[in-house]
Parts: sequence; structure tokens; C-alpha cells
Amino acid sequence: MIKNIVFDIGNVLAAFRWKDYISELGFEGADDWQPGGRAARLAAVTTQHPLWREVDRGAMSLDDIITGMIAADPGIEDLVRLFFADRRRLVMEYDYSAGWLTELKNRGYKVYLLSNYSEDHFRYISKNFRFFGLEDGRVISFEEKVLKPDACIYNILLDRYGLRAEECVFLDDTPANIDGAKAVGMKGIVFENYAQGRAELERLLAADE
Repeated sequence: MIKNIVFDIGNVLAAFRWKDYISELGFEGADDWQPGGRAARLAAVTTQHPLWREVDRGAMSLDDIITGMIAADPGIEDLVRLFFADRRRLVMEYDYSAGWLTELKNRGYKVYLLSNYSEDHFRYISKNFRFFGLEDGRVISFEEKVLKPDACIYNILLDRYGLRAEECVFLDDTPANIDGAKAVGMKGIVFENYAQGRAELERLLAADE
């Protein structure tokens, strides 16, 4: 019987709006996003670079990560530093998130967060996003120094809160992360949008009654 609903944060409860954010740094022309354009180059060495996962892991200093990204394209060092100057606009809370979590809790389900998330963004959402604090527990990558889909991070959640995997369903926008959850015995839903994710969750809950 499903008792626990586990949510990823990025692109499930809050938009990871990296392309809009880069555009807002001053790139308005379509040419900026063409191969070789400055916006495309900035994306390639930041959110699309392997070092981006290290931002969420929290094991490397941000200075070292920025240095590594600049080394990948030294000609846009100014843009990389601008990108990291104030990244709060990279994330935006979805209007539905707080209400959805509240509804599930009112129906008797426990709600948890399990997310690859950086320290600075997590500190920001903890102060500014309405859904934060509604959860019954959370495991965040930068605090554990481990990332989904490593089985370790799912087991941290299960062990820390005394959860049984078969009583949990996990919603995440990345298929590999859902595969990781299923590998430890959890149910999973690949989240595409609110209407689809909610509908699939309700079907699972109804079938489980």
C-alpha cells in the first residue's frame, strides 16, 4: 500500500529555467543560440557541462567548478562569472506545488523531497518557496555528497525515515532517476508536466486502494 509520495524538486515542483535565465543575461537575438553563439557557448560550459552535476553534489568548491568551466571556454570567462553572480532566477516555484503537497498530506499521505540540488539554490527555496516546509522529510544531494541515480541516495531516504520502499512512489523528470528508484523497490513516475504527473499518481493510488 502506498503511504509515501516522494518528489524531485527541479522541473517537478520548481522550474529549472536555465535557457530563459541565460537569455535574460542579455542574449536576445536568435544568433546567440546558434552553434558558436555566445549564449550557446555559455550553456555548453555551465548547465550542459559535466561539471554542472558537481554543483549539485556539493563535494567541490564553487570556485573550483567555475574555474573548470572557464577552462572549457576561456573566451567567455566574463559570461561564466556573470552567470554565477546571482543564480536565483534559475529556479521558479510552480503555482501548483504547495497546493498539491498540502492536498496529499490532507489525504493522509506522507510527503518527502529527494533531489539533486545545490546548496545556494536550496537555501533560496527554503526561504522563498511556499511548498518548502510542507514535506515530512527530505534528502538533498549537496548535503549527502551523492547524486541520483546512485542507489545510496534512495537508501538514505528510506533508512533515515524508516520507510518501506514498496510503500513509496517517486516522481522525477529524469527517467534514469526513476530507474534508480525502482531498483531499490520504489514505484516511480516519469514526470512530464503537472496534468500528466498528477493523473498517473492518482491511477497508482486508486489501484493501490
